[in-house]
Amino acid sequence: MIARWFWREWRSPSLLIVWLALSLAVACVLALGSISDRMEKGLSQQSREYMAGDRALRSSREVPAAWLDKAREEGLKVGEQVSFSTMTWAGNTPQLADVKAVDSVYPMYGTLQTKPEGVKPQPGTVLLAPRLLALLNLKTGDEIDVGDATLRIAGEIVQEPDAGFNPFQMAPRLMMNMADVDKTGAVQPGSRVSWRYKFGGTPEQLASYEKWLLPQLKPEHRWYGLEQDEGALGKSLERSQQFLLLSALLTLLLAVAAVAVAMGHYCRSRYDLVAILKTLGAGRAQLRKLIIGQWLLLLTLAVITGGAMGLLFEHILLILLKPVLPAALPSASAWPWLWAIGTMIVISLLVGLRPYRLLLATQPLRVLRRDVVASVWPLKFYIPVICLVVIGLLAWLMGGSPLLWSVLAGAVVLALLCGVLGWMVLNVLKRLTLKALPLRLAVNRLLRQPWSTLSQLAAFSLSFMLLALLLVLRGDLLDRWQQQLPPESPNYFLINIAPEQVQPVKTFLAEHQVIPEAFYPIVRARLTQINGQTTEGNKDESLNRELNLTWQEKQPDHNPIVAGSWPPKAGEVSIEEGLSKRLNIKLGDKVTFTGDTQDFSATVTSLRKVDWESLRPNFFFIFPSGALDGQPQSWLTSFRWEGDNTLLTQLNREFPTISLLDIGAILKQVGQVLEQVSRALEVMVVLVTACGVLLLLAQVQVGMRQRHQELVVYRTLGASKPLLRTTLWAEFALLGLVSGLVAAIGAETALAMLQTRVFDFPWEPDWRLWLALPLCGAVLLSLCGGWLGIRLLKGKALFRQFNS
Repeated sequence: MIARWFWREWRSPSLLIVWLALSLAVACVLALGSISDRMEKGLSQQSREYMAGDRALRSSREVPAAWLDKAREEGLKVGEQVSFSTMTWAGNTPQLADVKAVDSVYPMYGTLQTKPEGVKPQPGTVLLAPRLLALLNLKTGDEIDVGDATLRIAGEIVQEPDAGFNPFQMAPRLMMNMADVDKTGAVQPGSRVSWRYKFGGTPEQLASYEKWLLPQLKPEHRWYGLEQDEGALGKSLERSQQFLLLSALLTLLLAVAAVAVAMGHYCRSRYDLVAILKTLGAGRAQLRKLIIGQWLLLLTLAVITGGAMGLLFEHILLILLKPVLPAALPSASAWPWLWAIGTMIVISLLVGLRPYRLLLATQPLRVLRRDVVASVWPLKFYIPVICLVVIGLLAWLMGGSPLLWSVLAGAVVLALLCGVLGWMVLNVLKRLTLKALPLRLAVNRLLRQPWSTLSQLAAFSLSFMLLALLLVLRGDLLDRWQQQLPPESPNYFLINIAPEQVQPVKTFLAEHQVIPEAFYPIVRARLTQINGQTTEGNKDESLNRELNLTWQEKQPDHNPIVAGSWPPKAGEVSIEEGLSKRLNIKLGDKVTFTGDTQDFSATVTSLRKVDWESLRPNFFFIFPSGALDGQPQSWLTSFRWEGDNTLLTQLNREFPTISLLDIGAILKQVGQVLEQVSRALEVMVVLVTACGVLLLLAQVQVGMRQRHQELVVYRTLGASKPLLRTTLWAEFALLGLVSGLVAAIGAETALAMLQTRVFDFPWEPDWRLWLALPLCGAVLLSLCGGWLGIRLLKGKALFRQFNS
């Protein structure tokens, strides 16, 4: 009986919309939940491999041996590394190399990929990066001079587990054994050396040692776990993750709205049927059994179809995101399935419980009086409770993300606008004298049912707003990525240019028709005082390392001034806005630096907004010309070159002490990654658009029955079919125009919050929304009205309705 009832009711368009909306909600939550779960488990397993340890201690000086002895007493495994730059020689050919000296413990976790496989730097041997081998024209088995030591090349470095993403590494890598460091003579007092100590052990052992160690750390020390990539790629991927989360939120909101509209309409359309069944003797228990059985069959079918779609979406997203995911992702747990099924059940209960209660409470008297409707759970109490429950569940699911509050703020503004503008439009329409008969009939219908008109206006506006929100943000993400990687981005950097080499380098590049970017002077110093107060003890990372300072006369194009004036004069400095907020530095404050030769101070006179995502040199502090003349200096510049390597080889030979950094391959890799991520975003746009279309169809279905009856009356009174089709077209076009205008205002409100607080984009009003949304709304809904008119005005359908 239940199965026959379900099969009979399955032909109802409203029930089909409910099934599709629930299936899409299951698919969305399952796909994104599975990917998030697998990524979290995979990153948790591989985090220690990314840094070749559980914890690391970085220092600009060698730490006391007692610290390491204490770690070993706690049962921790300890590895030591030393990094420095030095000149290497193959015969008479010099080349600066970035040396990484490791002990026998390295790598503590992960795998050092080499060619031949399994080679490690033993005493007397080294491993070289392929680029260093090419620059020096060497091969495995040859000898290389590193400082004062002559060492044998044991192989090539393919991949270091703890290399990280560092496009501005100073020189090609050379890896050697710690035992050979003293032989090179490269590490002397005053040398720029970085010590790293890796620690491995259980969480309890690490926590115990950390508690003992942290009080003894000084500003030059940094104790950290897995480092997060805060560069252009890392920020873009973080935004992509937020976009996927936003897509899931919008899908759920649209699914809830579609299920609410379609389920309410379906139950209202079955009031007469239930009244007839009760008149014929059907009991409340029997009807409850039929209704609950039908609902359970519908949920079961939604789980099956939604699960299949979710697995398909997950597979597609994994393929598209493969370049940015860990190589081996573990299987997902059962939690995503529980989340997906739980989400579907919660949605169905929230929006379906009251309509089904009303359906079950239908009185037999409705057979005689169509206006008899049961009174169950008044909407003035039910809707606020449902809204609070939905917001609470979404906040719990998303962890109170700013995404949620931004979208909800836009929805609240939209709801208020729907009420205010809807009321204003209806009052304006009352006072209009319209000559066109179709338009007059359309306006009269909207005025006769103000609450129905406002509900349709709200549903259409919500769909348009959320779709516009998603499309605009996706476009902003792609534009931002293209700004990071413009076609003419420099693909070579020259680093460590001595002051006396600046002019010869400019001359060399000009002779070969190469136009370099700006030359940036660099001085390394540590910020030690703010307004005479020492910065020692402050945990901000910028205070625990040497900063790159520069001076410039021209303001950088990608550094807009947000406060103060440019340029800084003698004794003044310009500071990056974010650092000033973290350190509470204001205009007029005095900052003091400690350099290699002396201390120097300056007064802050301007704040700059720095685009750290751009692959261009950026600085926390910019001084006026001549302010840093007393400090050791070096210069850097960049240029674009797409020819053969002859120019680069000649440049290396004429300026052997300058580091040439090729980031062309890195730019290509980043571009490929962002392209793959953008494709994944397109999948989510399709998913959200599908839910939006379902909501539109559900709202159009709401008035089908009543419009059908009205059209029968009009036809009986002699109205022509073209007149009625034009009337429907005008009604929906007017609804679309107003809905688009309301959606534009709601979208701008949500975009202002999302772009400034979540995605860190500059926000400007988008005039395209104010044109596109009303126009698209009017066209789209007028097409819906035309389709509805063709369907409702079929002769047989009207004849059946007239005879019923």
